[in-house]
This record gives sequence, C-alpha cells and structure tokens, in this order.
Amino acid sequence: MTTTVRRLYDRARRAPFWQQAVVVFLLAVLTTALFSVAADAQGTGKAKVAPLKEMTKGAPNARVTVIEYGSVTCTHCAHWYTTNWPKFERDYIKTGKVKYVYREVATNPAQMAFGVYMLGHCAANKSNWLGQKGGTKAYFTVIDGFFAAQSKIYETGEAEPVFRSLAAKAGLNQSEADNCLKNEDLFKAISARMETNMAKDGVEGTPTFFVNGKRVESDYAAIEAAIKAVK
Repeated sequence: MTTTVRRLYDRARRAPFWQQAVVVFLLAVLTTALFSVAADAQGTGKAKVAPLKEMTKGAPNARVTVIEYGSVTCTHCAHWYTTNWPKFERDYIKTGKVKYVYREVATNPAQMAFGVYMLGHCAANKSNWLGQKGGTKAYFTVIDGFFAAQSKIYETGEAEPVFRSLAAKAGLNQSEADNCLKNEDLFKAISARMETNMAKDGVEGTPTFFVNGKRVESDYAAIEAAIKAVK
C-alpha cells in the first residue's frame, strides 16, 4: 500500500464511530472473502492484472477534460454530487463541452467503497444476449445510484438493499453480484489502479478535481472558471 492510500485508511480509522459502524451493515453483502482479498493484496503487493477501462461521461474528444478523484463513501463527494452534478451535467456534459473522468478512491468505510466499484465494473463488463456490454452506462448506474443513496444509508445503516437494488438496475442478478464481490483479480485491479493514479497525481483527499491536467479547488465556481479559461 502506498503512503497516500495508507493516509486515507489512517483517516478512516480515526473517523467518527457512526461512520465506522456502517461497515458492519455491509458484511452480509461483501462476506469475509473481500476482507481476505484485501489482506492478500496488501501483503503481496500489486497484482499483475489487465488495466481497467477509464470510466467517463461526455464527448470523448471534448476540448476540456475534468477529472474527479472521488469516493462513493465520502460525504463531501456525495454533497458535491447532489448539489452540483445536475447543473454540471446539464451545462457541460450533455452539451459536449466537457469529457468527465471519474477516478475511484476508497475512503472510510473502504470495504463498502470497493464493493460499489466492483459491482460497477462487473455491470460494465457484462454482456447481454446480443453481446453488448453494459459499459459506462451500467457502471455509472451503480456509482451515481450509491451517491444518491449515501445519506440514507448512513442514517439507517441499511446498505444491503441498496447494493441489491443497484446491482439489479445495472443488469446483475443476485448470483452475479455475489460472485462479483468475491472476485479477487478485480479487487486487486481496482486497488492497484487507485494507488497508481493517486500517487501519480499527488491526491490525498476527496473530492479532488483536475481541469485539463491542472488541479483546481473542489468548488463549482472554481471548476467552472477553469473550464471557461480553456482557449
């Protein structure tokens, strides 16, 4: 585990008890297999796995690329999503002005964050009867859905129904979702890419934004100003 990721996990352990307790409610979904995978990944180093596809929204060839390092379990990220995403998507994504890239970070409770990402990638990689994969649409069905439900999960502690519902909406049946969460290679791939990206860009917290490669404040006005400044 890199120094950057270790800092995030250290912060997680110092988080308020109400946040730490949320992990308990996910055990029925993630099972002990996920925890053993995490221990193995940390003990043996990065696994040699194929690179994961970068998950994006918007026009692939847009003049502006906005990268967000976010965590689905980060309350600040969820707040940004619920308050700013609708207008950001309306003004910049749907108009083709911006290519948005979501880069995964796993903050407290990390097991839950990894579970969400694993389901997202499994849904993206699943093919239907026509051979068409779920792709980014299926992936963001899981990610966006979890962000929208995060506050309710933290208030009620009911994570499992949300996981089941999002998996189904993204095209995974219960058996597929359960097997996905036990996929050791997928866990290692997500963990390795997360560590590499964060170390490369010097990311130590979430959300962190970059506009055409330049770090900007995680404030909508600052992000918008940086987008408009691109010539």
